[in-house]
Amino acid sequence: MIQQLLKFGATGVLNTLIDFGVFNLLVAITGITSGWEVGLLNGIALALAATNSYVFNRNWTFNTNREYQNEQVQRFIIATLIGMFINSSIVTAVSAFITWVPVSALIILNGGKLLGAAASSTWNFLTYRNLVFKASPQVLIFNDSYTPGLVSLIIPAYNEMERLPRRLLNLAAALPEYFPVEILVVDDGSSDNTGDIIHKLSDRFPFIRCLGYPDNRGKGEAVRTGMSAAAGEFLIYTDADDTFTEEHIAMVAEKLRQGAEVVAACRQEIDGKRLAGESILRQILGKGFNCVVQFMFLPGLNDTQCGLKGFNRQAAQAVFPRQRLKRFAFDVELLSLARVFDFNIIQVPVQAIDCEGSRVHCLRTPIQMAGELLKLKMAFLTNRYRLPGAERHLQNAALAAGLFLVALAVRIPWLWEVPRYIDELKEVNLAYLIYQGEAWPLHNAAHDIGALHNYILAGVFKILGPGIYWPRLYVAITAALTVVLIYYLGKHFYGKWVGIIAAGLLLTNGMHILVTHMAWSNCTTPFFFILAMMATLRAEENKSGKWLLTAAFLWAMALQTHSSVIIYILVVAIYILRPGFRNITGINFKWYLGAACAFLLGYSNMIYYNLVSIGGSIRWLSNKGYAMENSPSLFSYLHNWQQMYIELIRAMGSIYIDYGNSWQYLINPVFLIVSVLLLAGSYLAIKKGQALPVWILIGGFALIPWINQRYVFYLATRYIMPLIICGILLIAYALSEIAQIAYDRWQVRRLAFMPLATGTLLLIITLQLVPLYSYCGRLENTNESNQA
Repeated sequence: MIQQLLKFGATGVLNTLIDFGVFNLLVAITGITSGWEVGLLNGIALALAATNSYVFNRNWTFNTNREYQNEQVQRFIIATLIGMFINSSIVTAVSAFITWVPVSALIILNGGKLLGAAASSTWNFLTYRNLVFKASPQVLIFNDSYTPGLVSLIIPAYNEMERLPRRLLNLAAALPEYFPVEILVVDDGSSDNTGDIIHKLSDRFPFIRCLGYPDNRGKGEAVRTGMSAAAGEFLIYTDADDTFTEEHIAMVAEKLRQGAEVVAACRQEIDGKRLAGESILRQILGKGFNCVVQFMFLPGLNDTQCGLKGFNRQAAQAVFPRQRLKRFAFDVELLSLARVFDFNIIQVPVQAIDCEGSRVHCLRTPIQMAGELLKLKMAFLTNRYRLPGAERHLQNAALAAGLFLVALAVRIPWLWEVPRYIDELKEVNLAYLIYQGEAWPLHNAAHDIGALHNYILAGVFKILGPGIYWPRLYVAITAALTVVLIYYLGKHFYGKWVGIIAAGLLLTNGMHILVTHMAWSNCTTPFFFILAMMATLRAEENKSGKWLLTAAFLWAMALQTHSSVIIYILVVAIYILRPGFRNITGINFKWYLGAACAFLLGYSNMIYYNLVSIGGSIRWLSNKGYAMENSPSLFSYLHNWQQMYIELIRAMGSIYIDYGNSWQYLINPVFLIVSVLLLAGSYLAIKKGQALPVWILIGGFALIPWINQRYVFYLATRYIMPLIICGILLIAYALSEIAQIAYDRWQVRRLAFMPLATGTLLLIITLQLVPLYSYCGRLENTNESNQA
């Protein structure tokens, strides 16, 4: 431990240099010295230091097995986030004393960081040593050689000197008449003469073998030990008492010899009881436990705790090396693993007898069982069994929850101050009328947009009560969810890292944050747009007509939020109607007809409105002179195209400088870098054959400049936000490929490359907040905000 503590200290010095260096640099750049913003800057610095901490502590301080890296990453993130919270809380609290003490703000802040570092380092060392980088569990090594036709019977035994001799004598006399057999008795750290008895009987019967260890580890560990040493083709375990007879064991063995993969004995009820002579307490506990098990793990298996089960060798080699539980619930674990591997589980009914000497405790046993079931559920959720092809559900859920919470956190500041309330109040008022039952509109305050947004807001008012704060909070929540969705969309298109980069870029994208500071319907368009995109891709991936129906309905929902979505729907319609899509998926034509009906159903309110008003949406748009192009021509198209492109690149690059002339943007390095990355990502996407985001961009640029002329700072970006989503995906793809090329070409060690790449990404992501918060800060006490 002393050596680990010294290495941890050395790593901590390096972490501190990174932490303090980045923190003071950010304070110098932003000028922030107090409030929750200090905690945010501190969190950024800690995140970079934490990345370095993981690499060095894992590979040097604790030097753990790489086989369990995914589990360690998950535990490291949880432990480190708690440590970061402790650290940032102390720094934020200390910053409150800046106005009280006549000392430089930097000195006070760095003093707070020292206190925070001391507290969080203590927490980190204890959790890293005992939780994150603890020794890996011992891997079960199965006996490679086995005897065909041989049945291995494993009997776990703990303090069984009274019952075991009779049991073994009966088995030794009866079983060899049925099949070739070996009996392995595992002494589970007995404190009586159980081990001596087994050894004496093994001298008398050569097919009885004695295994064991000095400490008591539980029935599950004893069975696991016996399985690893068994030489049979068919492996069965049973109890040391007479609950199950020789005939029961022979029945299970016969099923295995006939080709069954897993056989589980199931106790038949006799006079309402599972065991002859069973106590009421054991009956209640047994039936209650099985109900919980069926609900959580194994529907259809009526008796998972029956102590007689058999496995053929293939099933045993797949299941037992992954066994982790050592006590009551190990049976549930084994059967659950068998079901995951799709082994057929056959239930064999037996009429068993309750024997004296049961170790089921009326209070302790149910608590232990519940604890083991929860532990088992968590193990499956996190895929701690390293099952082939299984997704790490909890890890994905934690990542999604983290993205959502951080995205929402960076959208909350100035949410109700910047910008000031303008015509979004028309939509809020319409929602309020719906809430009061005074209006049932077909369309939005704008006649080309459906009333979906207004009905959702009315529902929010119904649940939470009417209030001016709920509409913007609802839109901010959908924006934060959009960050989560773009992760899954990027992961589906180009891989996990592209999804993470895209989510990070959108998470702090200033234009997306500002646009979603308003309760307009079209501020929720990106959310429904990505949902519809994901459903379309799922239809292609799963070759599913049902998903095609879902996608069509979701595209109608997206169109409800803004009429420009019709352009993207046209692109997607071409995509799914092309021969390649139909050949790959093989979706029947009737599903296409059903999808058309689902789309018409989802947009039926607007269709009905335009029928009864004879094109009311088109007439309304024609009068929207401030935004619509009234004199379309090639010149106006090229001019609008240029302005739209500038606004797109500004939005993706968080460029807040408003140049007087368009050509001046070409000398802005960020503008040029974003443009190059967008082109590179588009090329790579086409080359990969995943070019739908590119086609949507092309479709948008081909049609929108003909009809739209309004391109002003940030407000108009809501019209092209779906294009910004596609652009961010392509930029993330380009960044991911550049990082991979650099890694391959320079042959940098992963130990050095990962902190560098992660740190660069975090810097790009977080720096987007600097111009945004500066911009909002300048507007906070002006007529452009609600504060004034």
